[in-house]
Amino acid sequence: MKKVLATLIISIIILFQVTPAFCANLDIDAASYILIDAKTGSVLYENNPDMKWRPASTTKIATALIALKEGDLNQVMTASNEAVIDIGVGGMNIGIMPGEQMSLNDLLHALLIVSANETANIISENLFNDKSKFIAEMNKVALELGAKNTTFTNPCGIDEYEKDANHFSSARDLALIAKECLKYPLFREIIGQKQLSMLSPTNKHKTWNVLNTTNKLLGQSFKYGPETGDDRNQFTITGLKTGSTSRAGANFISSAINKDGLELISVILGVNNKPNRTVFDFTKTLLKAGYENYSRQMIIDRSTKIQEITVKDAANGDKVDLITNGAIEALLPNDKNEWRIDKKVNVRQDVTAPIKKGTVLGNIEYTRDGISLGKVDIVSSRTVDQTLKSKSKTYVKNIINNNIFKYIVIGVTVIICFLITRFILRKISRKRKYRLRNFN
Repeated sequence: MKKVLATLIISIIILFQVTPAFCANLDIDAASYILIDAKTGSVLYENNPDMKWRPASTTKIATALIALKEGDLNQVMTASNEAVIDIGVGGMNIGIMPGEQMSLNDLLHALLIVSANETANIISENLFNDKSKFIAEMNKVALELGAKNTTFTNPCGIDEYEKDANHFSSARDLALIAKECLKYPLFREIIGQKQLSMLSPTNKHKTWNVLNTTNKLLGQSFKYGPETGDDRNQFTITGLKTGSTSRAGANFISSAINKDGLELISVILGVNNKPNRTVFDFTKTLLKAGYENYSRQMIIDRSTKIQEITVKDAANGDKVDLITNGAIEALLPNDKNEWRIDKKVNVRQDVTAPIKKGTVLGNIEYTRDGISLGKVDIVSSRTVDQTLKSKSKTYVKNIINNNIFKYIVIGVTVIICFLITRFILRKISRKRKYRLRNFN
């Protein structure tokens, strides 16, 4: 009880702290939220994104991630009695029975589409033959992804028991995990389904009821920005995962994409749903702000001059321009005053001719708030030849360093040494013969 009270007090204190730079005046009544670029992870908007919060059933994306990384979709898994029972009071389930056997593929569909708690337990018990090892792997992978405020104590998100008192995550952490999940085509396929209707017959069920997704926004499109007379300025909800408990409130991770292929991930935690002010309404608000105020921007174009350097031993002028060998585009605010981009230029020093056009001599990288927006090579804009004197030196140096030349020198040296030795030995032999003749 003391732990719960302390967590509640800390959460309230954090909730009323001054929000960070990315927080806009969005009418979102939630404990925390974040909106990121699904490609790079760049943050568009955030409010208390690192506050620890009970993730509820959004936990299941981490469960699915481990299953996709480590599992065989055809593996048949058996439901234990504990897996079926340990779903919390009123926990979502599809009626799997103890001893029932289902494939991992079917379990993942039930896990992500209708948020069935027992499927998470079944997966965790069967994948490593040890539920505790599975949960340890969840925490390990989460940490590797940068989820620093996450501790999973179960695979389905229940939080009503004392054993799960430390089951926490954060908006930023869940966004990072969701970003990783979207790298798996099967994950995208499952979260895009509105109904669970294709489960295979089992040893306990000949047929299954058709159940709808918990994602009420799935497949819906929403307009943003100025009216264009067509459907160009609109985004569509493509996934992802809901979650709610009495302690957590309503949570929702959402993925969306617009006509330009820009994909965003939003996470909203801790909403007290009210008419027209639900977690789904706030998700639409957050995504709309992202698509209205951000777009792909050209940071630097191909063949842009970065700087001029001096080249030693150059025959046709010792100066050469260094240019970019590619372009960098990134999702940035439409208002350039809000870009706040840092760049780092690395260029080779003591460059000596000859240099071919396009030779890589360095690179340039742009970052925003510590996240890389892109890196391109810096190359020579033209060919730089050597002076005749330098060519001669290089030619001689190359000959000297050539292995064949070395072998020739060694061979000649051996022959000369042999001839000298032979000459000396013959001379010694003649002296000995001369002495012998005189002595006799």
